[in-house]
Amino acid sequence: MEQLNLLNPAQRAAVTAPIGPILVKAGAGSGKTRVLTLRIAYLITHYGVAPQQILAVTFTNKAAREMRERLSNLPGLRIRGLTSGTFHAICTRILRESIEGRLKGYTSSFSIYAGEEQLQLAAEALAGVGETPPRLIEADEVLRLISRAKSRMLTPRLMARFATDPLDRFIAACYRRYQRALEQANALDFDDLILTAYRLLSDDPDLLATYQQRWQHVLVDEYQDTDPSQHALIELLTRPTAQRPRSLFVVGDAMQSIYGFRNADHSIINRFATDFPDA
Repeated sequence: MEQLNLLNPAQRAAVTAPIGPILVKAGAGSGKTRVLTLRIAYLITHYGVAPQQILAVTFTNKAAREMRERLSNLPGLRIRGLTSGTFHAICTRILRESIEGRLKGYTSSFSIYAGEEQLQLAAEALAGVGETPPRLIEADEVLRLISRAKSRMLTPRLMARFATDPLDRFIAACYRRYQRALEQANALDFDDLILTAYRLLSDDPDLLATYQQRWQHVLVDEYQDTDPSQHALIELLTRPTAQRPRSLFVVGDAMQSIYGFRNADHSIINRFATDFPDA
């Protein structure tokens, strides 16, 4: 692969590393995306991996398009069948294929609520709780706190159980009503896409095996921007089996997180070696 000659020694070592859990930490402008792109090409050309066995996860649709364009511009490389997209796009695909018959009340044509639809449900939940909040709180803050709970994989029941103050207990009650309204509408919000995909896969070993067989090699860009639910999903999808080792390749920079307001937890990238001891 001629492109390897254009890399510095550190980049080349990352691209050509043995299959396993691999974290590439580097600062802005150091060529992380190029390394990720060439790692995909290396899996295909050196290890003989079929493109349809590769899942590449990004944080924006623009990044996903740019990655595919870079791969398409590599001479002689065929990437037809490769799956790339954001966490939400990948989870939507899993759920469209799998939710019906596995999650009560939901069909494959579920709606995805965002913006005003979410805010309206949060306002109705806030008004319908039937108790006075411990302090003045608006629907947008209720929605933000529900989102934070979901990113930490807390259901309404778990949030109520682990509540440490009156506000947490109040938000848990709002969360319960908000979630019930989503279910009645055959709808999910963006946080639900990840949480529900994780739930279905973790509850159904056969379903998990199907997706693990489909995507045997997983690569994630900007890993510093992951939240706990996204990290848990990646760990689950790449969990090794007796027949197959974990093949996970992530790039990121703990000093560069830009999605903290979306519940990103930069400590995740710092404990990568703890979560994946053979990294």
